[in-house]
Amino acid sequence: MKRNKVLLVTGVFPPGIGGMQKYYYNIGKHSKHDLTVLAPHYPDDKAFDAKQSFKIIRGPFMKNERVHITSWLRLFKHVRKAIREENTELTIYGYVMIGLIGLIMQKLFGHKYVISTHGMDMLQFRRFWGLNFMTKLILQQADGVLTNSEFTKKLVLGYGVDPSKVELVFPGVEEMYEKQSKHPDLVKKHDLEGKYALLTVGRLVKRKGHDRVIESLPQLIRDIPELVYLIVGDGPERSSLEQLAAKLGLSDRVIFVGNIHDEDLLNQYYNTCDQFLMIARELDTGNAEGFGIVYLEAACAGIPVIAGNSGGAGEAVLHEKTGLVVDPNATTEIANAILRLKNDPILREALIRQGYDRAKGSFRYPILTQKFDRYMLRLCSTVRVRFWAKANAKAEL
Repeated sequence: MKRNKVLLVTGVFPPGIGGMQKYYYNIGKHSKHDLTVLAPHYPDDKAFDAKQSFKIIRGPFMKNERVHITSWLRLFKHVRKAIREENTELTIYGYVMIGLIGLIMQKLFGHKYVISTHGMDMLQFRRFWGLNFMTKLILQQADGVLTNSEFTKKLVLGYGVDPSKVELVFPGVEEMYEKQSKHPDLVKKHDLEGKYALLTVGRLVKRKGHDRVIESLPQLIRDIPELVYLIVGDGPERSSLEQLAAKLGLSDRVIFVGNIHDEDLLNQYYNTCDQFLMIARELDTGNAEGFGIVYLEAACAGIPVIAGNSGGAGEAVLHEKTGLVVDPNATTEIANAILRLKNDPILREALIRQGYDRAKGSFRYPILTQKFDRYMLRLCSTVRVRFWAKANAKAEL
């Protein structure tokens, strides 16, 4: 296969933590194309970058993993410089609004651009006419649009994008996530001996549904007195979640672990707990879960999974086949699903087996990235005429 020079511009990338970070990193790691990544600085990024097989350019153009309004010109200069120096044929923008730079580069210089969208970056702008119009323009003019789920693809097509330009490449799961025994150090650290442990992994933001799980605990404790809830991750909602747990008298049962950077350690947490759940929901602001890589990680670790019926979560977890999908706003339904998985070993083992087989068989990055590579090859093979060249041709006619 021909190796094309591709530039990825993203506001999130390892060593930062999150599903999008893992998605872009693994595309870079497994792609057969000559990929260069333009990403923000993180603590310890130099040590991380030195270990990679692809080039990473860091820049001071982000604020809290988003392009700040005062740094747009700086980012534009970084992108143009990278395109020149790396001689890239196509640029992928990992967030719809920074795709405006791609649109400008396309019209001025004929440089192709692709938008990689995860759903939330479209949903949050639908309430604002100007931003929604800009989203539509950027998506429609793009040479291609990369989506991470059928849910996200449907949103893109709703903007009138030509279906032939849209490609779906699901997120995958990394090889280190695998079945293990409960880890004795973690059992001791969190006093889990004889406990029934629930686990959520994810940034502490409202759409992840940590609050709904905490609210369901009082009715669960009557049936599962040994119940505890571990939360891996950090974020702006931590304080309010701690207050909610205290208000319900659950401070000794809700354990805030914090961020985990070590993937092997995260796999140990999955294996040490009895159920995984992330009750994702769509907020009024348009904030929703585009897919949910953590569901697949948990499935590979061999624990049963519960998801909220929102966004693309229902594609990561197939209801009654690889896990249970519940109404994210119904605490009684959440509690009943947890009880059902605990009390029905036949169902539990069937979901674990089918979830494991699906995650390991259909969501491996070496396979998923082949689809990405074919898509890049197709887009790079098409000829794009500069906007000004088109205008001159019309004038001559």
